[in-house]
Amino acid sequence: MYPSINIGQISIPTYGLCAAVGMLSAFLLLLYTHKRRELNKDAAFTCSFVAIISGLIGSKLLYLIVELPAIISNPSFLKDALTGGFVFYGGLIGGIIGGWIYCAVKKLPVLAVADAYAAPLTLGQAFGRIGCFMAGCCYGMRCDSPLCVVFPSGSAAPAGVPLLPTQLMEAAFLFVLTAALVLILKRVKLRGIVTGVYLIAYGVWRFIIEFFRDDYRGGIGALSTSQIISLVLVPVGIAIIVAVCVRNRTAES
Repeated sequence: MYPSINIGQISIPTYGLCAAVGMLSAFLLLLYTHKRRELNKDAAFTCSFVAIISGLIGSKLLYLIVELPAIISNPSFLKDALTGGFVFYGGLIGGIIGGWIYCAVKKLPVLAVADAYAAPLTLGQAFGRIGCFMAGCCYGMRCDSPLCVVFPSGSAAPAGVPLLPTQLMEAAFLFVLTAALVLILKRVKLRGIVTGVYLIAYGVWRFIIEFFRDDYRGGIGALSTSQIISLVLVPVGIAIIVAVCVRNRTAES
């Protein structure tokens, strides 16, 4: 909606501003969540930096994979692909891999760390989706509804066309999910439950909301890349919760 904010001669990209606010909010929330899983603060924050770096790499790699047909047909597009464009699921997978490696090296409890990061990650992602709305990317399908918005010229979305604000819809969902994850983290002591709930809840949501988006996202057949990944993450989340509950029941018996 507003790709940049101009202050005098300075132009500030709103997506970058929202991403910065989201990252700061995530770190502030991590100050609380790491205590609920009794993690060392220094280790928790160092792991987050590792996850951010590996997440950025994963996000860019998945974007390049999604855009591979366009790059093959037009090699000059590679320059634009390298300087802009990220895919959240690539960042999530990259962050998980980087965080897992760090936990393995430092011998940290992986599920405890994942539980502590689930809510901060969700909160940061919510602000990121607001940034998407401001930039006009990740836009929804055309529709005739009071909910629709019209983006101006200069946005990534088609200008002058009523579109479903899927970015704001997802941001609202993520804020609610953040609150739910914090509540579960506070009340449930079993490590891994919060992680499982996040994977299931976001996986289901992302699978559904993808049907209402109209930007190019790649995919196989009728399913987008994100929907295919969701079909993997939801069973993983269920498996984590089942395994944790079975292990706890076995330990009590």
